[in-house]
Amino acid sequence: MNIKDYANSGILKIKEYIPGKSIKQVEREIGLAEIYKMASNENPNGASNKARALYRELEDQLHRYPEIYNPELMAKFAQKLNLKPENITIGNGGDGVIYNFGMAFINDGDEALIPEITFSVYEIVTRIMRGVPVFTKMKGTLIDIDDIYKKITDKTKVIYLCNPNNPTGEALPVKELTDFIKSIPERIILFLDEAYIEFTEEEYTPDSLGMIREGIKNLFILRTFSKIYGLAGVRIGYGVSNPEFINLVQRVKPPFDVSLVAENLALHALDDKDFFNKTLSETNIEKKYYYSELDKMGLKYYKSQTNYILIDTGIDGASVAEKLIKKGIIVRPTKNYNFPSCIRVTIGRKKENELFFKYFKEILARKN
Repeated sequence: MNIKDYANSGILKIKEYIPGKSIKQVEREIGLAEIYKMASNENPNGASNKARALYRELEDQLHRYPEIYNPELMAKFAQKLNLKPENITIGNGGDGVIYNFGMAFINDGDEALIPEITFSVYEIVTRIMRGVPVFTKMKGTLIDIDDIYKKITDKTKVIYLCNPNNPTGEALPVKELTDFIKSIPERIILFLDEAYIEFTEEEYTPDSLGMIREGIKNLFILRTFSKIYGLAGVRIGYGVSNPEFINLVQRVKPPFDVSLVAENLALHALDDKDFFNKTLSETNIEKKYYYSELDKMGLKYYKSQTNYILIDTGIDGASVAEKLIKKGIIVRPTKNYNFPSCIRVTIGRKKENELFFKYFKEILARKN
């Protein structure tokens, strides 16, 4: 039996997505009683109290299917974003929206331009659809807009742009990004992943939704509830674009891919401004703490527009991550992103951050 004779030819070149280790996985491997996960950029404050309260009230509806296309949530989005429901699609997390987008738009042989260092799911989805990933260069750790222009061909269908970019946390200046979006040929779709946009400083926060309102047709924006809203576990993300693009995505979208629980929790999370502001404020305070400590240690790091920081340990990052796990601190090694000496650390609560630096300093001291 040759599995290649059975497989979708597009998936045979896919590299497996490697997620951050879960708390339960580390518990099984090491058996520690107290573990702090700082690897997957989840919200350390948990979820909104309004969403938590509602969760306990939903038990009488768990046997019911949600409404197809989640009209109540889309209407709420439309009001919040000053758009129409026809501009919005909802999916099973941000990843679900990426998959739905790929199925709707990528044909055999279509080229998708993808920066060399970015979120790996873009490549995975492109290959599944038997498209051709074309990787563009970086300017150091920043996405190279000029090289994206150079790589455009008659076969280019999609440009994937993660801003702020995962895993570096860096973002493009507003003018540079805005000029780029407006200069792309209309036949090419720009998929703009803004999973972390709520954390960015003003000079790095483009009015991307305003561009949709202005009528830019070839822009597709992705956002998520997994980060600042603290709903990573229930899986809900959303895409924003022109109604014609959204209609195509809705055609391939599984009918019940967003659960009744996810829809209702998202509705309430949108209303909890106190939780949103608390998360943003605490993240910024703790981010400054990281910068201060890393400066004292003399380590290189990348100024982040997100809720995580990419840190150059100066030694093997995977080894540092393994040693931290044994102390109950889960961080993300980034060798698979071509940063072999780096780790990506989610900004946690004060206690978690202090523990991280305590053990991190001990580990590096043993190497000196």
